[in-house]
Amino acid sequence: MDDNEALSLDNFRNELDENVLERGWYYFSSGWVKPPRIVLPGFYEVRVEEVNPHAVSFTYEDEVFTDIFCTCEDRTHDVCRHMAAALFYFEAEREKQMKPVDWEQLEQEDLKRRENGN
Repeated sequence: MDDNEALSLDNFRNELDENVLERGWYYFSSGWVKPPRIVLPGFYEVRVEEVNPHAVSFTYEDEVFTDIFCTCEDRTHDVCRHMAAALFYFEAEREKQMKPVDWEQLEQEDLKRRENGN
């Protein structure tokens, strides 16, 4: 995969190295991916806050990612684990928008947060 080759929410799981996907999923599912920050219209930055936080920047339009870059030094693969974590974040956000809201589950989650003092 070339540096400027586009990744989409529909193809990234098939395009990326399995190890990169596994680590990216771990970072995402651990809650280490913070919501995106709009740098410029269509250009975003996502922070992945593992032991050493890294920023992933990219252009995103019509569910396609281009010009993706990470501040980490892992150049083993064209796309690193932090980039994969950001892709999983966007995939999850898309799925949230497609599913009907389960109000009962939201109320239960809110009650648990209040009980835990969050």
